[in-house]
Amino acid sequence: MNVPSENDDESRQQVIDELLDVWEEAQENGTDLSVEELCRSHPDLIAEVRDKIARLAEIDGRIGQGMPMSDWSDATLPVRTTIEELEFLQRGGLGAVYVGEDMTAHRRVAVKFLHKHLVADEVCRERFLLEAEVTARLEHPGVIPLYGVGRTTDGDPFYAMRFIDGQSMDDLIASLHSRDDESKTNPLETDRRYRLLLNHFVSVCKTVAYAHNRGIVHRDIKPANVMLGKYGETIVVDWGLAIPVVRDEPFRQSGENTLMPVQSGDSSTSGLGAGTPAYMSPEQASKLAPTPASDIYSLGATLYKILCGTTPVDGESVVEIKEKVIDGRIRPVKDVRGAVPAALAAIAHKAMSLQPADRYPTALKMAEDVEAFLADDPVSAHRETWFGRLFRLARRHRVATQIALIALVLFGVFSAFAFLTLGAYATRETFARKAAEAAERLADEARNNAEQSRNNAEQSRRASLGASAQFLAQSIGNQIDLRWRILESEASSGVLRDLVVELNRKIKTASPDPERGAGAVVLQELAPEQPELQNWLQDRFIEHQNAVKTESWYVQSVQGIQIARVKREPSIGRSYRHRDYFHGLGYDLTPEEARDVGPLAGRIVHMCAAYKSTNSHTLKVAFAVPIYDGPAEQTDRQRIGVIGMAVELGDFAMRDNTWLVDTRVDQYQKRRGLLLQHPELGLQNEDDPPRYMEDAWVQQALRGRRIRMRDLNRGNSHDPEVMVTEVADPIDGRPRVVATEPVIIHGRPDDVADTGWIVVVSDQG
Repeated sequence: MNVPSENDDESRQQVIDELLDVWEEAQENGTDLSVEELCRSHPDLIAEVRDKIARLAEIDGRIGQGMPMSDWSDATLPVRTTIEELEFLQRGGLGAVYVGEDMTAHRRVAVKFLHKHLVADEVCRERFLLEAEVTARLEHPGVIPLYGVGRTTDGDPFYAMRFIDGQSMDDLIASLHSRDDESKTNPLETDRRYRLLLNHFVSVCKTVAYAHNRGIVHRDIKPANVMLGKYGETIVVDWGLAIPVVRDEPFRQSGENTLMPVQSGDSSTSGLGAGTPAYMSPEQASKLAPTPASDIYSLGATLYKILCGTTPVDGESVVEIKEKVIDGRIRPVKDVRGAVPAALAAIAHKAMSLQPADRYPTALKMAEDVEAFLADDPVSAHRETWFGRLFRLARRHRVATQIALIALVLFGVFSAFAFLTLGAYATRETFARKAAEAAERLADEARNNAEQSRNNAEQSRRASLGASAQFLAQSIGNQIDLRWRILESEASSGVLRDLVVELNRKIKTASPDPERGAGAVVLQELAPEQPELQNWLQDRFIEHQNAVKTESWYVQSVQGIQIARVKREPSIGRSYRHRDYFHGLGYDLTPEEARDVGPLAGRIVHMCAAYKSTNSHTLKVAFAVPIYDGPAEQTDRQRIGVIGMAVELGDFAMRDNTWLVDTRVDQYQKRRGLLLQHPELGLQNEDDPPRYMEDAWVQQALRGRRIRMRDLNRGNSHDPEVMVTEVADPIDGRPRVVATEPVIIHGRPDDVADTGWIVVVSDQG
C-alpha cells in the first residue's frame, strides 16, 4: 500500500478501511493485533485507526481484547436418550429387532437386542458387538446408519439404528414370481418389479464393493438380508458374520482405508463355513478362509433368485446342499426359466463360477454388467450373436430404425412401380445385358465376401487362441500363487516354528549317517520332535489336498536336512542343501558350492528349476517359502528352514492342445526353452531326454514376456492376438499356429511375478 497524500481524502479512507478489514479478520481468527502493529507501514494513521477501532468495538460489543472464542476441543460429550414404546418387528438367529420412539430426537428407530439365552455366550456377544461396529463404521448409503450402542437396565446389550419402513428383497422376489397372470405375451420379465429388483441389485453390488474396499467380507449375502425402503433405499443388513480380510491389489487402489474392527476376537476368525448354505460359495462350504470372491458368488446366487424365483441349489439336508455347492451342481438358469435374457443368465453363472479366479474380480465389475444390460449395452459375460446385436441396436435407435423401415418400404413400392412401368418398354436384349452385368457384380461380391469370411475366420481363430492362452496362463498363475499362499500361511504356524527350532538344535549334535549320503544324520536322534513334525505335516497335506494337486510336501532345516516329508520316503534325514528349492539360486549346486548357502536367501517365495527326484525318479518342480523364528511383526527375525510342495511335470490342469515351456536357463543343458508339459509327453522320468523349443521362438517369447511385464507395471491391457505365431511342434516337428502367454503372478513383486514359464496353445486340438 502507498501512503496517501493529505489532500487525497478518498485514498486515505481506502487505506483505513483496508486496515480495519485486517483487524476484524484477526479478531475473528482469535488473534489480538495491536494498533501499532497494524499501522506499522502507516504510523500517521495510528490515532485515526485507534478511534475507529474503539467505535467498532463499542458497536460490536468487543471490549478490550475482542470477542472471546469458544473452545470445546478438550470437552467430553455424553449423549443420552431414552427409547420407549418398543414393538416387536422380527427375530433372527442372533437377536431380535424392535421398533421404538427416541424420546430425545423424536424419531422412530429400530433397536436390535441380543437374545437373552445368548448373552452369556462370549462368542455371540463378540459377534453382536462386531456387527454393531462394522455397521457403524461402514459409512455408505447402502449400510444402515447406527445411532448408538448401549445396555438395558438389566445389562443386555443392544444397538439403535435407522428404521427402514419397507420390505426385504426376498419378499419382493416372492411377490414377483407368485403372479398368476403370466403368459407368453405377458412374461414377468416385463413386470415393472423385475427391473426395479435389478436396480436394487446394482445398489447391493456397490455396497458390497465398498465393504470389500474397506477390507470387510459380509459372508451372508442373500435377498433376506437386503431391505428395500419405500423411497428407493437399498440397505444391506445383518453384518454379524462379517470378517476383516487382507485387501488385495484391486481393493487397495480404491483410496479407502482398511477397516480393522476393535471387536476382532475369536468371533471374527471363527465360524469358517458360516452363512446360508444355498447362497454360500464353494470355499465357504469347504470351510476355507473367505475372500471378496466369496461374497461375489453369493451376489450371483442372489441374482439367480431374482431371475428364477428359487435358489441355485436345493436338497433334503444342509449336507446335501453344501455337497452340491462344492461340486458346482447348479441348475442352469435357462433350465429353470427359459424366458430369462441370456445376458443376465451369463452374469449370474459367471459370478457363481466354481473357481474364484473365474468370477468377477470385484463386485463393481458385476454391477457394471447388470447396468450395461439395463442400458441395453453389451455385457462382458455374454457373447452376443450378430442377430442379437442387430436387434439391440434397433431397440436403442427406434426412430432411425422406423425411418429406415419406412424408406425400405417406400423404396420397394417405387422400385416395383418403376419396374412395372419401364419394363414394358425395355427390350429383351437390354434386359439380358443388365442381367448379365448384375450377375457379374454378384459373383464379384460373392468372391469378395468369401475372401473376407476366410480372413475373418482366420482372425477369429487367432483371437480365440490368444484368449485361450491368456486364460490358461492366468489359471496356472493362480495355481502357483495359491500354492505359495498356502505355504506362507502354514510357515507362520507357531507349532512348526517351535519344532524346527528344536530340530535345528538337535541336528548340530546328531550323529552322521554316511551310509545314507553326505550330510545325512541318524533320524532316531531327532525324536520326539521329528515324528511330531511328520504328523503335523501329514495333517496339513490332508487339509489342502482338495485345494491344490501336489506329489509331496517337505520341510528342511536351516542346514538343508529334510526333516519331514509327505508322502514319507527314505529321503528324510538326508541333506538337500544343494537343491535349488532350498537355496533359491535358480539351479542345483555341487556339495562344495552348497556349504555356505542358507534357506532361500533374499527370496520371499520361490519356484525352483525342474529337477530329477531321488525318490520317484521323475521330473518335478517345487514351490517353497522360508520359515522364520518369529512372527511377521518381528523385524529382526531369522530364517530357520524351508517348507515346500513338489509337483510332477505334467500334473498342471491344462487342455489337450496346450504346452508349458520354461524360458529360464535349465540345469541340464544350460538352455532356455525346456518343454515342461505337452499332450504327448505325460509324466517325465529321469531317463527321458529333455525337449526344447526352437531358439528363435524362445527369443521371441522372451520379448513378449518383457512386453507383458512392462504393460502390467504400466497398467496397460493387451490384445491376445499379438503373440500368435507359427512354430514347429517339439515332439512331432509339424508346423503349428500357436498363441503364447507368459505366466505372471499378479499382486507379487516383479522378481516373483515373472515366473519364466510360458503357456503355448496350439491349433492341433
